[in-house]
Amino acid sequence: MTVLAAWLAVVAILLFGLTLHRALVLRLNRGVNPPVHDGTDLLLSGVLPGLALVGGLATVFGAIHLLRVEIVLPVVAILMVWRRNDLLGVLVDLRNLAMVGVRATANGDPFPLLATAAFVGLACIISITALFPAGSADVWAFQIPLAQSIVSHGGFVTPQIDSNFYGNIPLFFNLLFACVLLFVDHWLAAGLINGAIFLGFLLLLASCAPRWRAAGLLLVFLLIALQPFFTPGAAVPLTDLPRSCFSVAAVLFLWRYFETSRPSELVSCALVLGGAVGGKYTELQMVGLIGLALLPSICRGKLTLSLFLTCLAAFLCLAGYWYAKNLIALGNPIYPFVFGHPGLSDEWMARYRLDVGRPFDPANRVFVTDLMTRRGWHDFFFILHDWFLDRRRYAIVALILIIGGLIVSPRRIFVLAAMTAAMFVIWYTVMFNHIRWATPAYLLYFSTAYVGAILIAESIATSRAAQSDGLMAEISARLRTRHKAIQGHLFVFAVALIALVVFCFPAIRYVSRPHGQPYSWMEQGVMDVLLGRQKLDDFLGAQREGYILYRYIAANDLRTVFQPFDTGSTLYAAAYNGGHDKGWLLPPYKFPESDADVDAFITRNNIRYFIRVTEKKELLTDRIGAAKFVLAEKTISRMLPKSTLLLKDGFGWELYRFDGFPAQ
Repeated sequence: MTVLAAWLAVVAILLFGLTLHRALVLRLNRGVNPPVHDGTDLLLSGVLPGLALVGGLATVFGAIHLLRVEIVLPVVAILMVWRRNDLLGVLVDLRNLAMVGVRATANGDPFPLLATAAFVGLACIISITALFPAGSADVWAFQIPLAQSIVSHGGFVTPQIDSNFYGNIPLFFNLLFACVLLFVDHWLAAGLINGAIFLGFLLLLASCAPRWRAAGLLLVFLLIALQPFFTPGAAVPLTDLPRSCFSVAAVLFLWRYFETSRPSELVSCALVLGGAVGGKYTELQMVGLIGLALLPSICRGKLTLSLFLTCLAAFLCLAGYWYAKNLIALGNPIYPFVFGHPGLSDEWMARYRLDVGRPFDPANRVFVTDLMTRRGWHDFFFILHDWFLDRRRYAIVALILIIGGLIVSPRRIFVLAAMTAAMFVIWYTVMFNHIRWATPAYLLYFSTAYVGAILIAESIATSRAAQSDGLMAEISARLRTRHKAIQGHLFVFAVALIALVVFCFPAIRYVSRPHGQPYSWMEQGVMDVLLGRQKLDDFLGAQREGYILYRYIAANDLRTVFQPFDTGSTLYAAAYNGGHDKGWLLPPYKFPESDADVDAFITRNNIRYFIRVTEKKELLTDRIGAAKFVLAEKTISRMLPKSTLLLKDGFGWELYRFDGFPAQ
């Protein structure tokens, strides 16, 4: 039921955003003939700018502490009544899209049916995987608490959480998380809004094809959705994938503007770019790249002053608040970088800059990132091949499509290819500490490949249309004749069967021979959960350290639990129990001051339960520090003789009740 409620909230937000976006597009394109390509294009391309508009409106409410259900719902209702014609237009477009798909299927075109099935299937998979609490501590330490803080305060405070760094960085995507948490108070809702952003990006990419959109969506799924690089993070409430989707969407809208010259495309570019920059400082790079791409149009006078100012206003409405707030409150618009870092020590900043300025993995620190040297270029191309191309079939196919697009229409794809190359260069020279920072560049790489496929298909179609006779025309005529001789439904069945084999053969084989996982982007054992062979709780208990214990602690409301071996214990306990912490566990940073303080520490903190870990002791010693590990072990050894074992899991974690205190 929580999944259903969360999706209803997400769909309502999307419908509101699509309505606002439709009204904006029709107003901006007034006088343009035609104002839009068609209703389908408006639907497919409107998800991300619609969410950007919702985020912009929420920013206004949050800035004045009115982001509350009792305020938001009446305002949304008034706006929807005011724009009822646009709301009706969105609903009509949805109906028309469904009817076009039904008619196409009846006429023997299988692609709409297959595209719909693939889309619904991916949405279902995202819904199920969203139920799996994220394994990243950042989700529970920062992302969800930030969103919950926005909800609890009805808006923004400084700092948003008890962290001078994370409490003051741009929070646009945490604001989107908060928008859905207003109505469904569960971290699952934040994961589903992330999933909706990812699905919306896939639809936007498919809409870039003027024709063959259903077949194009299937190609998008092959290039991106089946990738182990992107889909596993679609339902995880982190900001890396959504800000990458917004950033690359800005480039796609820019490309659409160059193709159509419609003002709405450039304003949509400004909206999603504002969302990306409002979500992370690193996306400021995209402002510079898009500005460079627009410079020729500005110099030639093709970009009017009114349109430029409209785009600037749209961008600032989304991104401006976060930078203006930091400038006013902290004297630094990009706090804590470059201009100063009040609240953070120079030593802390020095360590942080060292961490983000070099690879996390020491093995990667041998690579030279200075592209002013020959060795730098050698290492750059080695990394591109080894990390992004080698043994990756989809990436090789994408490279072939990009090269093909550059051959058939270099002028139309040059901007995308150049920006892809520039983003990889920026990542390698400035942010080469982890591959996840390259997510926008890699996502744009596959997006450019899809545009290359569009240009190749258009070139082939144009060549065929230009040939009135000859061998190719004769072969084409014969193929059309044979196609008409085949019954439409039989053709649909045949193509659907082929697609089923291509997309689902690994899963079908897995049903009869269950071993491993059928798809590379799936976590081990996920397919068993999807097929109902294993319950979600059993899966998580077998895959996540401490899951069984933390669930037991919450179910029995045990207090206070001493767990010194898991530095994120309170975060994970909350994650595994609906995202809330009722104070079950002692904070992981609390330790006795010395050997003599052990008994007093136990009494002072009213410790009645504790967790003992019997495996991976060397790793734990390194994680929490040797001195603290020794104190933790002495504290537990002091309580162990008077304790009762309650539960243990398969990772060497044991939960004990300390019987040294009388029952209360």
